Amino acid sequence: MKITGLRIIELRASARGNWIFVLVDTDAGLSGLGEASQSGNDRLVKHALEQMEERLVGEDPSQPEVLWEKMTAAAGIFSGNSGRVGATAVSALDQAIWDLAGKALEVPVWRLLGGRHRERVRLYANLNRGTLDRSPEGFARAALSAVEAGFRAVKCTPFDEIQYRRQDRDGVEEDLDRGVARIDATRAAIGPDVELLVDCHCRFDLPLALRAAERVRGHRLFWFEEPIPREQVEANADFTSKSGLTTAGGESFFGRRGFSDYVHARAVHIIMPDVKHAGGLTECRRIAALAETRQIPVSPHSPAGPVSTVAGVQLAATISNFLVLEYAFGEVDWREQLISPRESVEDGFLTVPDGPGLGIELNEAVIAAHQA
Repeated sequence: MKITGLRIIELRASARGNWIFVLVDTDAGLSGLGEASQSGNDRLVKHALEQMEERLVGEDPSQPEVLWEKMTAAAGIFSGNSGRVGATAVSALDQAIWDLAGKALEVPVWRLLGGRHRERVRLYANLNRGTLDRSPEGFARAALSAVEAGFRAVKCTPFDEIQYRRQDRDGVEEDLDRGVARIDATRAAIGPDVELLVDCHCRFDLPLALRAAERVRGHRLFWFEEPIPREQVEANADFTSKSGLTTAGGESFFGRRGFSDYVHARAVHIIMPDVKHAGGLTECRRIAALAETRQIPVSPHSPAGPVSTVAGVQLAATISNFLVLEYAFGEVDWREQLISPRESVEDGFLTVPDGPGLGIELNEAVIAAHQA
């Protein structure tokens, strides 16, 4: 079996961005599926995928790790020569190549990766892209909708107004008040038994982050995500040791090299590699193994389409230090229909697929209705 080319599919998801998928075709009539959404530049990631096509044609997709090494070396991903766009392209192709390898052997990816530790994967609902009303009441309604859909953990992103480089300006305390009010309303809506996660999107410096931690500590947060720019390893470690909150982060790092300082400094309690950006399934498993040496749990970042979610499910099934997987809730109302078998969340869990490869195919009719 040899790779003959690739196809790129772009769908209109929401005002926050499109979904980008890639199909890797072979001379055996099989195609592998991956996702390259949220690279930061859809035009450039499509160009990067097209460039990688030239290097992949004629290669044997039954050797995912060998091809991963060739792709990353060619693109200079983990030597710092490419950045998020190149890493996203390689990550999507890695997903697709593992999908192809599983289909060729008629086994699920989790079996190729050594077996599954769990048959169902726990999710939390990321409410950010589906929360158009940014008032406290809007946050509360979005959270309650996720709970009614069966989720037992929800994540809000309440600090819209705070800007990292403008924290000495007048009004920053009022901006903090607005964010805390959204958290207050969300907790009141979901009650004390549903887990509440807060994502700060790297908006704080250390002093303001510590003041925010003091304000939200009473809500018993599941975690407080990336209050400080993730590149500031020492400041994150300082916050983690002093805040009294469980911390999580690392969603944009590429590869083991990107996570190494974070892990060894214990900058956060929980790391969040993204199967779309950190190097695909191949490298995310290595990142998880690195974290396991320091007894650090892994919670894959995945606020995009259902293909990367399923890839995240395959990853989560095969690593022992998995905690919980992100799920983009409420962004589009046709999400469940985009893949076959249909995506079905039950009691806040997704079942690990038993089908060959990733265990899914795209629905052509849904693609036709929403193609960009």
